[in-house]
Amino acid sequence: MNAAEISQRMSGEAHRIAEYLLPQGKRAGKEWKAGNTSGEPGGSLSVCITGAKAGTWKDFASGEGGDLIDLWMACRGQTMPEAMKDIKAFMGIRDDFPKPPEKTYRRPEKPACQRPRQRVHEWLTGRGLTVDTLAAFKIGEQLQHGKAYAVFPFIDDAGELLNVKYRNPDDKRDMRQEKEAAPCLFGWHLIDPKARAVTITEGEIDAMTLHQMRIPALSVNQGAGNHQWLEHDWEKLERFSDITICFDHDAAGDKGAFEVIQRLGIERCRRVRLGAKDANQWLQDGAEAVDFQQAIDEARGLDPEELRSADDFTPAVEALFYPPVGIDADPFLYLDKPLDWFQFRAGEYTCWTGINGHGKSLMLDQVLLGLMRQGQRVTVFSGELTSPRHLKRIMKQATGLDRPTREYIRAVGAWLRERLWLFDLFGVAKLDRLLEVFAYAARRYNVGHFVIDSLMMIDVPQDGPGAITKQNEAVQKIVAFKRKFNCHVHVVAHPRKQRDETVPVGKMDVAGAGGIVNGADNLFSIWRAQKDEAPANPNDPDAVAAWEQQQADIDAKLILKKQREGAVQDYTLALWFDKPSMQYRTTPRRYPLRFVDFSIQDQEVPQ
Repeated sequence: MNAAEISQRMSGEAHRIAEYLLPQGKRAGKEWKAGNTSGEPGGSLSVCITGAKAGTWKDFASGEGGDLIDLWMACRGQTMPEAMKDIKAFMGIRDDFPKPPEKTYRRPEKPACQRPRQRVHEWLTGRGLTVDTLAAFKIGEQLQHGKAYAVFPFIDDAGELLNVKYRNPDDKRDMRQEKEAAPCLFGWHLIDPKARAVTITEGEIDAMTLHQMRIPALSVNQGAGNHQWLEHDWEKLERFSDITICFDHDAAGDKGAFEVIQRLGIERCRRVRLGAKDANQWLQDGAEAVDFQQAIDEARGLDPEELRSADDFTPAVEALFYPPVGIDADPFLYLDKPLDWFQFRAGEYTCWTGINGHGKSLMLDQVLLGLMRQGQRVTVFSGELTSPRHLKRIMKQATGLDRPTREYIRAVGAWLRERLWLFDLFGVAKLDRLLEVFAYAARRYNVGHFVIDSLMMIDVPQDGPGAITKQNEAVQKIVAFKRKFNCHVHVVAHPRKQRDETVPVGKMDVAGAGGIVNGADNLFSIWRAQKDEAPANPNDPDAVAAWEQQQADIDAKLILKKQREGAVQDYTLALWFDKPSMQYRTTPRRYPLRFVDFSIQDQEVPQ
């Protein structure tokens, strides 16, 4: 377990640990009070022992503070590795696994060199590094065979020399390290022993740049593709709970950063993105300390794809409240006019139900014409009708005529050409093939609305052993499809057998698996009044009057039973039906509507 994991575990036992480290302290509400880290009585040191901040502490007299690992080190006078070992023993954490024999490395002799005064000084200061930075990293200059070499000593946190790199500033390929020396990180001697955050760079000069910008940094010893340092410095890196990887912004750097983050632990690593290829180049371009710190603060982890911060969605949420100007809104429900209490949102599934013979499919066809009138593209599977017979009904609704002229039929066909596609199968369709063809239509023709009319016409059992499971699996496939293609799927579902036809179908009346309704974002129920075609006795004035009153009453209801998004719920829309045009209207006048305008005088119709 690394320091971050141990700290989190300790926060759950903050009271016990505070009492153990500060036995002369006393509880005061949510805090454990003591005089100082020596454990004397008093109240200047407070440890939060409950709540979201459990495990944090502050000594208001000395200014010290941190988490419980910091408190352990302060109370016991230990280094981080010593404290981690004792804490694990105290908490019963056993993660000492058998290790392979440690490799032995040669300790190099102190290199013969001088402080940079000539070519190395010119090279490094020319890249924006200060004399103080060169001195902090103990950079040397060595002359060999008429060439100058920058000397980069790899010094550990105890001050021991573990490795040395030599680089010719005039020839990047002329670079070497001490043979058989430890493949360790560069810059350990400048990292605060109590530091819990560090940045790892791809090169020594980048680490020196970040140090100069007041950011604790280490560098790998052989570029982004060699990770031997991980094994050598693994235990030293355990204490860091926040490791930012600042490799170069190129293919090799991205690949190396990903590999390092995976190995060090994605939960404590973040990838830094700078305004240039690397840290030193950004410094030369004029970046200042505040720019580097902002980049470190904004570094992002390799979070799982499914895990997102809520704030990532703020722009999208804002757009829902205030749609951008010029962006098409979701289409409204449209019968003979826009009905602004319902919109067909992308990525949703609407279930349409109603008593057999009450006009579910007829209502849906008119809704689809309203969608096409608003610029939407539609693909329909209707296994209960052949394509020509289905289109005959749509032609009536589109023209508002029981028998449109040949020219008008052709004009409507031209209007439908880039708006409506049919899955041409009369009978039962295989769901997988249906969704495969729907997917093609989405990709090829940018279709946004898909209709399955009905669930009885796909290869899913309606009853018998395993039927409910198969139906739920079918709904899951439909839901996955609408999410993948961000489209709207319309499904017609039949109800269970009703006692009579006077009461509209409700959510609980849909036949089959519960997933049919539960998986739906919206549910509409269609109900049609049962009316006599003529008076029972045309010669009886009372019978005629009763029949006329019946005809004046509403013909149908469109009832919104469920809407996952949107404010309107359980809304009933009264409708009247014009039989010749097969259209539903929101007005008792019942006059037909033309979805497709047509005039023989101003349109050329192919013969």
